Amino acid sequence: MTKTTKILLIAFLALVAYVAFGNRLFYKVWQEEKTLTELETQRERLEAETDSLRQVLKRLEGDIDFIEKVAREDLGLVKPGEVVIPLPAEEGD
Repeated sequence: MTKTTKILLIAFLALVAYVAFGNRLFYKVWQEEKTLTELETQRERLEAETDSLRQVLKRLEGDIDFIEKVAREDLGLVKPGEVVIPLPAEEGD
């Protein structure tokens, strides 16, 4: 076997290995990039949710009117002596 033949054989084997295994590597990289993009989107959504919750917490720490609103609307609390008259739900609610 001549030196040129050996070089051509090695190049051919490298090309076969690339075709056989290289495409999987490209596919794996593409999958990982897709996963990374999805995780970044999820992180951004969670950061926005965290900011929103921080704003609510800040209001709950010092805004008496907001605390009363949350107590009435979300927790169904009433002041002593108040009577709650439930209304039927409107169509579309």
